[in-house]
Amino acid sequence: MVRHSYFKHQIVDILKRWKEPHGLTLPNFAAREKIGKDSMSRRIRNETSPVPIKRRGAVHREREKELNSWVLEKRSVGVIVTDGDIWQRALEITTRDGVADFRASNG
Repeated sequence: MVRHSYFKHQIVDILKRWKEPHGLTLPNFAAREKIGKDSMSRRIRNETSPVPIKRRGAVHREREKELNSWVLEKRSVGVIVTDGDIWQRALEITTRDGVADFRASNG
């Protein structure tokens, strides 16, 4: 089965439809909505008791801010910024600033 990506408002709509009477089991409802049953189950569970996501802060905050500004600037003029572009720009910034222990992450 082909799975689809959804925006947050679409997920909210799907969860509203789940709460309405429909006579379907969770797997059948998920299949009708083209969403995985495990994903659907997780979203229902998280809606009732959401668990906050713990995020680690950036090690080099000022460089992170500079990189973020660069990405926003590029996107504002219509440039598509890839992960590779971001990684390369981060490497340029840290090399310029003499950071020896730089490791790029995917998040």
